[in-house]
Amino acid sequence: MTLYVDAGWVLNIQIEVSPENTPIRDWGALQCMAVRHRYERLAGEPYYEEVATRAATFLHTSLRLRPFTDYNASIGMACAWEYMVQSGEPITPLYGDMAKLVTDIRSDEADLQEAARLLRSWKV
Repeated sequence: MTLYVDAGWVLNIQIEVSPENTPIRDWGALQCMAVRHRYERLAGEPYYEEVATRAATFLHTSLRLRPFTDYNASIGMACAWEYMVQSGEPITPLYGDMAKLVTDIRSDEADLQEAARLLRSWKV
């Protein structure tokens, strides 16, 4: 079963992980962050077939489009983490692994596929 979430799901996570409910900077970017994992090919075939790839879209999009005024990395990481958990594939990265992934995405050293590969490798 594929888990699909919406902007409300992202906003609930944002409330949990960012201090004082960080304001939204770009509503379009928030919508993109929420729906990118649902992208489908023709005839309804999922484009992002794996849970890890769908989860990685949250982190990647939050860092690239920056929907919030601040804490985009924390919110994106929490969304990816929670998506993996709710999909039945919890992760246990080593200390510093998520921070390095954030740094690598921001510096173009890691793309969506690399983020997905790492999330997959961190599965319990």
